[in-house]
Amino acid sequence: MQFLTGDFLFRQEEMSAGNIDILLDLWALNMAKHDDLGPFSSYEHMYSTIDSIKQGDAPWKSFTTSYAGELGPNAPSWQLEEYEVWFRDPDVVLRNMLDNPDFDGQIDYAPYIDVDKAGNRKFNEFMSGNFAWRHAVSHVFLVRVPY
Repeated sequence: MQFLTGDFLFRQEEMSAGNIDILLDLWALNMAKHDDLGPFSSYEHMYSTIDSIKQGDAPWKSFTTSYAGELGPNAPSWQLEEYEVWFRDPDVVLRNMLDNPDFDGQIDYAPYIDVDKAGNRKFNEFMSGNFAWRHAVSHVFLVRVPY
C-alpha cells in the first residue's frame, strides 16, 4: 500500500506536500475508527520512505536513436528528430529484485492456471498467462482453486 500510494502521489500526480498532508490526515481520520493508520503519517514520512529505497547497482544507461527508414518529401517531424533513450539493465534490476527479502514468497517462478469457483480460468498475472505457460521448460500442471 505504501509503494502504490507513494508512487501515485509523488510520481503520477506530483501532488504538493501540503495536499499530501491533507489527504493523509483524512485517510488517518477514516482509519482511526478501525484503530489503524494510513500508509504514511505525513509528506515527510512519505519522502523519507521513498528516499530510503535502495537503488541497487543498476545504473542508468542511455543511447540515442533516430528513424532509419526512407524519408519522404513530407516526412513528419518525428522522423527527423534524434531521441535519447534511458534505461536500466533488466538483468541487474531483476537480480536486485530477487535479492530483496521484501519479495520473498511474493513471486511466482512457474506458470500456473488460476480458476474461479465456477471453474473459469482467470488471467491476473504474467505467470497465469498463456505466454508463460507456452514457454515453460516443463509443464507441471498447477491449478489454483479458491477456497
